[in-house]
Amino acid sequence: MKPVVSTQPQQGFTLLELMVTLAIVGILAMLGASQYQDYIARARVSEGFNLAEPYKLAVTEQISSSNGVFTVAQLGLPSFTATDNVQNIEVTPMATRGVGGVITITYSARVGNGGTLTLTPTIASGTIQWQCAAAGAKAASTPAGATANTGFVAGTLEAKYAPANCRGG
Repeated sequence: MKPVVSTQPQQGFTLLELMVTLAIVGILAMLGASQYQDYIARARVSEGFNLAEPYKLAVTEQISSSNGVFTVAQLGLPSFTATDNVQNIEVTPMATRGVGGVITITYSARVGNGGTLTLTPTIASGTIQWQCAAAGAKAASTPAGATANTGFVAGTLEAKYAPANCRGG
């Protein structure tokens, strides 16, 4: 008896090939979904920075015009209106030159389970340097000739959601 040889090429995929492909796609989707959630949270953090710009400007103007001492009322800022991602933005007064003026951005639970980021000004030879701090960040070294801002407080937002310059070390 002669063996039967088919001259038609194989069409389609075997069940094993399809199952392996589906398993690989499933693993990639699982990894991608968690990375996407972190990406969304980091994008929401940027909203807080945009909303904090008028606060930074007001603090900078008061430092320049009043020799680095001011109250919160002197900033002339309206009350904050919460958004879906940012619950509040507050500023501490500068009772002595270069100490205080810390801006605290409070995020809602939509942003990495909530938390705060802080922006701390340092007055250095005619300029103002801002340090952003998430959870675990340490105060930056004070530039030569500058007053150390002892009002520095690290935020509570997880560092993985904060920009790289806010993670500190």
